[in-house]
Amino acid sequence: NICLIKRILADKVFLDGVYDTGYLPAFLERTDMAALIEEIAEASGTDGIGIDLEMLRIDGSDELKVLSPSTGVFYRTPSPTEPEYVNVGDVVNADDTLCQLEAMKMFTPVNLNSFSGNAGEVYPADGQYEVTRINIASGQQVNEGDLLFVIKPQQAASETA
Repeated sequence: NICLIKRILADKVFLDGVYDTGYLPAFLERTDMAALIEEIAEASGTDGIGIDLEMLRIDGSDELKVLSPSTGVFYRTPSPTEPEYVNVGDVVNADDTLCQLEAMKMFTPVNLNSFSGNAGEVYPADGQYEVTRINIASGQQVNEGDLLFVIKPQQAASETA
């Protein structure tokens, strides 16, 4: 979050001392988030790492790893009173939310498309994936690269015929 903090410290509103508890949401609204995310990726050294599907394969099985795209607190539900996004045995596609990561009170939904980047899509967008393991408990701190889920690609009906 150093890039975010540097931007805040250089922000005119902050420097003028005209802020209150609504400062951060207002600051984020007027911030070019795409540029900030790119800056954070460059600073963290993850920009262009080139994660691909082969790197995520689990030896001796047809399962794939789903690693944490960033550091944060892992949540399996949108709120304590709502059901989990996914459970073991669920079949998901690349757009389905698997969990949320929270950092600095900002919640980011994580799906398999979260891993698309400079190298293209990591998990094919037209695929279906069964959740075979969930390795993190809700509310647990995770670091970038921690193993969150294990998934198994499902064969399309046309492939099994």
